[in-house]
Amino acid sequence: MSKKTKVKKPSISQQLMDTVKVPMEWIEAPAWKRIVAFIFDMFLVGPVVNFLIPVNTYLPPLAVAVYFIGFELSPWKGTIGKRIMSMKILDDHKKNISVDRILIRYVAKILSLAMFGAGYWIPMLGNNRPLPDQLSHTMVIALTPSKPKKS
Repeated sequence: MSKKTKVKKPSISQQLMDTVKVPMEWIEAPAWKRIVAFIFDMFLVGPVVNFLIPVNTYLPPLAVAVYFIGFELSPWKGTIGKRIMSMKILDDHKKNISVDRILIRYVAKILSLAMFGAGYWIPMLGNNRPLPDQLSHTMVIALTPSKPKKS
């Protein structure tokens, strides 16, 4: 009896890198990509929140938390918006993030947004990462065309 070996299918990112003629690499995500992903996520979550508000006032924040925390813990390592923008969340050592880091990141994100996005203005002061990423020791990386190496 011969066993069939299961061939692992390459990830979407790997398929993209294999089909695109331009070399690709993972780098820290620029602010504009993060903003576009967040806006897209809000368009997805918004109708659910609007539906849940008349049902119970505690359900909308819970639904938003489940969306963000759930997708960030998933194999996608990010929300649908991040997936569309070819981004994912990893820890400082570019490894998968743990539940406690995701929870710290989410709470810091909520507090930053409640203070008019104060934690997200930090990159403009010279530091590369927003406060929620610094506090949770995480980073958002994006698949980007490689810059040609100077010889």
